[in-house]
Amino acid sequence: MKKIGTSLIIFATMLLFISGCADQTSKPTDQQTSSLVRDEQATITLQEDGEDKLIKKVIFKTGQNLLAVLEENFTVEEDMGFITSINGHQQNEKEKKYWMFSVDGKNTRVGAKETILKDEQTVIFNLDTL
Repeated sequence: MKKIGTSLIIFATMLLFISGCADQTSKPTDQQTSSLVRDEQATITLQEDGEDKLIKKVIFKTGQNLLAVLEENFTVEEDMGFITSINGHQQNEKEKKYWMFSVDGKNTRVGAKETILKDEQTVIFNLDTL
């Protein structure tokens, strides 16, 4: 009986030891995680009626949306997701002047909040009539 009890204790100890070592999954280190999120750069141009008013190179983190980058680098006002003013230049509903933007020369189909900015992109915000 003592032999069976001792054997069971040894078996249980070995089982715990093996199961404790078996679940060693590798987790990304801080260095690996930081390589996924890095500083990137883009150029944002503010125009009015197609004329350049300000050109600024901005630094942002991988995966940031355009609205967040814009708010970090300019004074921005918005109403229900629509940009109404950038650096004091306001849209004018009576004149039908609104802020519109393009990324790398292409008009967008989504708003600045839904646009994920990528490294080396060129964004133009133009306050112009529709």
